[in-house]
Amino acid sequence: MRVREAQPGDFEAICELFQEVDELHAELLPGFFRKPRRGTRTREALRRIVDSNDEAILVVLEPIDAVAGLVHVQIYDTPAVQLMVPKRRAHIDNLVVLEALRRRGLGGRLLEAASRWAKSKGAEEVLLTVWEGNRAAERFYERMGFRRVNTVMARDV
Repeated sequence: MRVREAQPGDFEAICELFQEVDELHAELLPGFFRKPRRGTRTREALRRIVDSNDEAILVVLEPIDAVAGLVHVQIYDTPAVQLMVPKRRAHIDNLVVLEALRRRGLGGRLLEAASRWAKSKGAEEVLLTVWEGNRAAERFYERMGFRRVNTVMARDV
């Protein structure tokens, strides 16, 4: 199993993985997320991420060098004008492993690789969002050393 930065040739596999996570989000919170349509992700969007200095999609290859999972990570700087301590942070936008290959350490490898990538960009901290109802993800991230730093709540008006 190895992790590398995504390449344009990974587009179809990446779209399948994003479809899986987008469907989960729409199932968990249908009032927040739309049911995804195939073809929502574009090659141009992937190219923008691949070409960016502050954003990356890392893929894990398994078992015969096929894309089995991905992590999308972005760098951002917290401005000094906010009340938060100014620092460079990384945000995990999405992490997904093919359902048939879960619980084999691929997600942990992706998180480790994303953390190394973020550190190489000067990040001091990695943050992520877990959507309500995704208990398996919460347990996974807690095992990986993440702790709750915020809770966002909503209501209709």
